[in-house]
Amino acid sequence: MDKEEWKRFFRFIDEGSEAELQLRKDALAGVLQKVTDPGVRSDIRRMLRLIDEEVLIRQNLSSRRQVRRSKSA
Repeated sequence: MDKEEWKRFFRFIDEGSEAELQLRKDALAGVLQKVTDPGVRSDIRRMLRLIDEEVLIRQNLSSRRQVRRSKSA
């Protein structure tokens, strides 16, 4: 992927909903099974890792907010 494609992907990660991230992850996982080029496979695996990372960060932030709310209540 070129620089602009990565920029668009990172924008998608920042702005996409959890459902959109999951849909993209599922689509990428399906493509990964069909692709044989090592460079493309590497890019797809990186994209999958970045999506997983974003989902975990969001979950962590959400749980921290809940803890703060319960402490202030």
